[in-house]
Amino acid sequence: MGKTFAKKAERSSLFLSPPTHRADERSMDVSARTQPLRSARIIDIKKINPDPNQPRKTFDQESLESLAESISELDGIIDPITVEHIEHNDCYRIISGERRYRASKMVGLMELPCIVKEVNDDNRFLMQFIANLQREDIQPLEEAAGIRQLVETYAYRQLRVAKLLNKSKSYISQVLGLERLEEPAREIIRNTSIPKEAQIQASRETDPAKQRDILIEASKDGHTIRQIRKNRGLQNRKCQKGKNAAVRKEDSSTKETEIFIDWTWEPPDKAFSVSIKFFSAQNHSNRMDLCKKALNAAIAGMDQQKAP
Repeated sequence: MGKTFAKKAERSSLFLSPPTHRADERSMDVSARTQPLRSARIIDIKKINPDPNQPRKTFDQESLESLAESISELDGIIDPITVEHIEHNDCYRIISGERRYRASKMVGLMELPCIVKEVNDDNRFLMQFIANLQREDIQPLEEAAGIRQLVETYAYRQLRVAKLLNKSKSYISQVLGLERLEEPAREIIRNTSIPKEAQIQASRETDPAKQRDILIEASKDGHTIRQIRKNRGLQNRKCQKGKNAAVRKEDSSTKETEIFIDWTWEPPDKAFSVSIKFFSAQNHSNRMDLCKKALNAAIAGMDQQKAP
C-alpha cells in the first residue's frame, strides 16, 4: 500500500516535481506560471520521529482509529505533514501532523509526503502550538501548559497571547488558572470527559476536595455548569446555616456553663455599692439566686448583730 501511494503522489502532485509532459498549450501556460516546491519530499516513515517537546501530549485513541480507517481507504494521507531535518541523526522531526503520522503507522504506511522546513526553537513551538489549538479536541490542561510556556519561556504577555490566538485576555487568564488544579482533580480530567467550563470552575477552588467534587458532579450526564453552580450555592448555604446553628448552640452552651466569682452593684446615684465575693467559682445560671441568698444572709447577719 505504501509503494502504491508513493507512486500516485509522485505522478499527481505538482508540489513534488514539475510536470514533464505538456499535453496542450493550456498545460504549458499553467507550468510556466507555477514552480515546484523543492521542500516537499516523500520520506520513509522510519526516519520520521515525533517531537517530545511539542505542546500536545495526549491523542484520543478512538479518533486515531477513525483517522486510520480513512487513511486506509484513501491509501494515504491527503495533506503532507510538516517536518524539519535533523542533520546529526539524519532523520526528520515532526513540527505538525503527529496525529496523521500516528494513524499512518497504525495502517502500515511505509512513506509519508512531507514539507521540510528550517525553523528555530521559537518558530517551531509557535507552529506546533497554534496548529494544536486550531483543533477542538485539545485537552484544556495541555492548552494551559502551552500558554504557560509561551509566557515563561518565550516572554509573551497574556495580551499578546490573546491576540495571537484570537481570544480574550480573560479567556487566557481562565485557562492559565487550570494549572491550580491539584493532582486528584487532574486525574479525574485525564480519565473522564469534563467540559472546559467545569474545569475552570473547579480551578477557582483552593480546596482539593472541592475541586474533585465539582469535577465528579460535572461528569454526570446532563449536568451543566449552571446547575453545578446552583448546587454548589445550595450546599454552601446549607453549610453556612449549619455553622450558624452550631455557633448559636455554642453561645447558648457557653452562657449556661459560664462561671463567676464576684458580683458588684451600685445605684444610679452611685451613693454606695454592694459587693459579694464567693470563695469558689459559681454557675452563671444560678447567679441571681446565689446573690439573693447571699444578700438575705448578710441582712440576717446584720439583724443578729443589732440584737442585744
